[in-house]
Amino acid sequence: MIVLRSTSVLAALLLLSPGCTTSRSPTPLEPRDLPVAQVKAPALAPAQLALRGFVDAYLEEHFRRSPLAATSAGVHTYDGELRNFRPEERAANLAYLKDRLAALPKAVDRAALPPLDSADYDILENHLRSRILELEVVRTWERNPNTYLGFASSAVFQLINRDFSPLEKRMGSAVKRMGVVPAVFAAAQATLQNPPRLWTEIALEQVRGTRALYAQTLPQAFASVKDAALQEAFKKEQARCLEAIDAYARFLKEDLLPRSKGEFAIGEEAYRKKLQYDEGVTESIDSLLAWGRAEMKRSQEQFHEVAERLAPGKAPMDVYRELGKDHPAPAELVATTTATLEDIRQFLIDRRIITVPSEVRAQVAETPSFNRALSFASMSTPGPFESKATEAYYYVTPPDPAWSAEQTTQHMSFYNRYALPLVSIHEAYPGHYVQFLWTNRVESKVRKLMGSGSFSEGWGLYTEQMMLDEGYGGTGRQADRLRLNQLALYLQRLARYVAGLSLHTRGMTYEQAVRLFEEEAYMTRINAEREARRGTSDPTYLVYALGKKLLMELREDAKAQWGKDFTLQRFHNQVVSYGYPPVPIVRRLMLGEDSVSSASH
Repeated sequence: MIVLRSTSVLAALLLLSPGCTTSRSPTPLEPRDLPVAQVKAPALAPAQLALRGFVDAYLEEHFRRSPLAATSAGVHTYDGELRNFRPEERAANLAYLKDRLAALPKAVDRAALPPLDSADYDILENHLRSRILELEVVRTWERNPNTYLGFASSAVFQLINRDFSPLEKRMGSAVKRMGVVPAVFAAAQATLQNPPRLWTEIALEQVRGTRALYAQTLPQAFASVKDAALQEAFKKEQARCLEAIDAYARFLKEDLLPRSKGEFAIGEEAYRKKLQYDEGVTESIDSLLAWGRAEMKRSQEQFHEVAERLAPGKAPMDVYRELGKDHPAPAELVATTTATLEDIRQFLIDRRIITVPSEVRAQVAETPSFNRALSFASMSTPGPFESKATEAYYYVTPPDPAWSAEQTTQHMSFYNRYALPLVSIHEAYPGHYVQFLWTNRVESKVRKLMGSGSFSEGWGLYTEQMMLDEGYGGTGRQADRLRLNQLALYLQRLARYVAGLSLHTRGMTYEQAVRLFEEEAYMTRINAEREARRGTSDPTYLVYALGKKLLMELREDAKAQWGKDFTLQRFHNQVVSYGYPPVPIVRRLMLGEDSVSSASH
């Protein structure tokens, strides 16, 4: 979706988070590696100057209205502030967004803009439309009790997640924000109306995590601060926050749950608008679904063929699960992951698959203890305006020492020797880490801050298959083991694609979605339930498979248009050189205004 890059830090924990930067200046690219987007621009025309002025003013006001977005972006002016959750603030923000949308064509002559700037104009315009749609039509703030738990969690978590200033200063900011947190939950109780019962049940589970963050994680994070007065102020606000969280839990159980009878589906009209504004996609729902079902059937057949080669006559899922037993020892997890990253990175360079525009590595580290319940693997990265804590961390989660041997084995199966390379390809090389090394070179604030989920996650998913297609992992049985894992991960994303569309536009029930993940993506019941639950409140989690689809089509069309001048490195460098706008905008910039996807040929 088109979102500011400074999305909720908590959301980044719940998903495998993209986004990154480098801790020192990137090395220069060779001239032959520079795509069109990186060629030095001539002096700015009046329309370009007008657009930049409009963007600067909008972002300044956006960060003032949304302190959480500012902190995540690396703008620390508002670290001690918390707002944009009260009804009057929400109404004022909606009016402001509508005003900016109406003012944009009056302030900027789009017809006078060169291609990159007209892309920025379109991204900004659709970003405004998307935010208005969310506030006015989708109305998550009114329908989902988890909205307020995420807000209260992000408010403090983003202050301990990165060392962008001295701990004492960040603790002071946290104390100020904690002083406002009870008002967040008071606003929630006054605002929420008739959510789906499932969402209230999920909130009752999630509230325990929010409470643990305030009760255990925060005091642990700030334990080394010596300022006695600050510690006393923290304890006072902590007590008030815990009281408010407990009151919210009682409200959820005793008041909201009995009257939670709403629908989770946003409906076809809103869904089509989300796809248009967030992803630049206008294809019909029926056409999108037809592709998803056909692609799922094709991928299932390929999964069965690969499993049969590995173990003739054995059930395909048994073959797949057997691979999970071959994993590093827990103590070797960081070292194994680091070595895997270097192996993948060297493969990229040797095969000239994409230019890696920096020698700076993502640092592999164990997931911080306060985040281990929420994440197996993630890329922890600073916002584009961060000037202090600029390191990028690729976090992997070790097993809990208190676990049984069976629990440890199950946990480590995620890091088996055929899955870990694919996760690392998606997250780091040439996935999100390389993608955002390139994004950091983009001068445009629009394309540095506002992005499309189908580009970002589609790129990560695309690289998983592309790397194996290019020969990563060797040949024979080793290649088949990697391919079986790649196909299993792809089937899960295809099930998200079909479920997201069907839950919100075709009347699919939650139980039907669970069965889809079990029967079509071969997932266990508990994982299928988790995926289906996410789909009810994340309607466009189709972005993984959708983005891969769009990128594969774009690659075929670039081959046809460029002919003998096509190379994979040229294609990849140019794709990631624009930031991460919707793929149809990348297509327009690469192939021209009149380009249509191969799906339409």
